[in-house]
Amino acid sequence: MAIIPDTSGFRPEGDAVWADQASGDLMSAHFFDLVPTLPAGLGDLPRLRYELAMETAEVGGLVEAFVVTLDGVPALLQVVKVPLPDRPGQVVIASITVPKATSSAVLKLIAFEGPMTGARESLVVADTIQETGSIDAFYGPHPYAPQSRPKLPWIRADDPALDPRFPDHPLSRARRWLRHTLATARLDPEFAALPPFGTPVSVSIGLPIGPFLPLWTVDEKMTFWRLRDADTARAQLGRGGADRRSINHTESCEAAWLHPAHGVLSLSTNLPPVQVAPVSDETAYTSLTSAQIMAAFDWIGELSVASADRAEMLMVRTAATADGADKYVLMSLQVDNGDRANPSCVVETSPVPVSAELWDTVPPLPTPDRAGFARTRNADQARVDARLTLSAVQTWDVHPFRLMLSYKPNPDLR
Repeated sequence: MAIIPDTSGFRPEGDAVWADQASGDLMSAHFFDLVPTLPAGLGDLPRLRYELAMETAEVGGLVEAFVVTLDGVPALLQVVKVPLPDRPGQVVIASITVPKATSSAVLKLIAFEGPMTGARESLVVADTIQETGSIDAFYGPHPYAPQSRPKLPWIRADDPALDPRFPDHPLSRARRWLRHTLATARLDPEFAALPPFGTPVSVSIGLPIGPFLPLWTVDEKMTFWRLRDADTARAQLGRGGADRRSINHTESCEAAWLHPAHGVLSLSTNLPPVQVAPVSDETAYTSLTSAQIMAAFDWIGELSVASADRAEMLMVRTAATADGADKYVLMSLQVDNGDRANPSCVVETSPVPVSAELWDTVPPLPTPDRAGFARTRNADQARVDARLTLSAVQTWDVHPFRLMLSYKPNPDLR
């Protein structure tokens, strides 16, 4: 475990899960081998609090968030409240997150409200009315995001000064656990020594679709980011100006430095930074539309023309070894009989796209695992390249987000 908690008073309930023997509260330890998706760095607490408050407003409410130190390492403390799904009452989720440059560890406590609910709130409402003559002061704008409308609003009863008066309330138990954990939990030394969150991360560029951009670390871990200006970002990609990293001795893909704490993607010293914000895998996958996928491949068709003008071949390929490294579509120009003024457009793919639209009439190549389509170059190159590529890719058992573009020199044009 990256975070080693004090389990005194807890009983094991599973792998890295423990139950408090007195209250039944559940403590769990987690490790995420991915670039953290915190909406801001630990050094920018106002923005971090604002974004976290906005994120949690749909499901409950952020009670508090602080930057703390766990075993000498900076960490994020959060307390969130959400309604119970099947009965009146609420759940308080307290967590300590230790973010690193490419991974993070979380220790969490889930404290459930018992069958008797609302006692703390009712007594504080009564106090408020007695003091002010109105219930209005019981509620207030969220201190981190005043314009938000959280499902569980900010209330006077959440004040930590009231915890001693209500020691058995889940919020009081959660804060008590946090104080004890910060004093007793320890970090695995190897995890503690990792580069801190905010360190730039070297990433390869995935296929931008709609407002979403997948980024791949060198060990093939993928995270999703929302492009704040998708059109501007696409105009900078695939045009030869972004930095690249080698995939093999002939191919390279576009690469960048991701500054996750600041939401910035640096494509090169000659291009303006791209503003990004982290999103979950679920958000990216479930928000995608067929029209956005079609538009992404139309954009790829435009890049095939731009690549040819740079004397390069463009490839759409799987980004991860797990998806099959042999899947690709290559778009290039081919010179026939030395006539460089009238090259042919070639689209080649492997594996053979059996029964795929447009490909089902193409005669097979001598190599049985590949199919190819050649035609005279004309003004329709981008559209045809796009449709042939999409038709081939649709026969793969690979989601478009798990693709990337790569480039290789075209010896016919050099």
